[in-house]
Amino acid sequence: MSEEDILRKITERFGERVLEAKILGRRRISILVSPDAYKDAVKYVAHDLELEFLSCLSGVDRGDSLEVVAHLGFSTQVLIKTRIPKDNPVIDSITDVLPAANLYEREAHDLLGIVFRGHPNLRRVFLPEDWPKGIYPLRKDYAPEHPKPLRGGESG
Repeated sequence: MSEEDILRKITERFGERVLEAKILGRRRISILVSPDAYKDAVKYVAHDLELEFLSCLSGVDRGDSLEVVAHLGFSTQVLIKTRIPKDNPVIDSITDVLPAANLYEREAHDLLGIVFRGHPNLRRVFLPEDWPKGIYPLRKDYAPEHPKPLRGGESG
């Protein structure tokens, strides 16, 4: 199936819920959908278009919103993207569609604060359990404190 065919099928299926659709290059397609279409779009691409391989799921701080990107496919890659508000970063989990999303969603939750509704085990994966609530190190507004000397004096 060509890139144009994949693009056409997705845009026909999801209509106005497709906010942006483009071919990025040979065998690379990017689809931005509304948050209410995200899980259905992933399911459609994975099962109906048979691009079930989830190579990555990433979160991106876009400044005014957080973006979730599911990278589907192997020889042809379709990026299913959605944007959610930073002040209420909740999106449906896709772990029941693609179990490989489990760890990726936990990472995005841990480092960006995205809540994946319906995730079976949304707990920390990288940050320690006593990490301050509401502080997310991959957000653009994160301001780390400078390291403090371990032994109470100037280093050197």
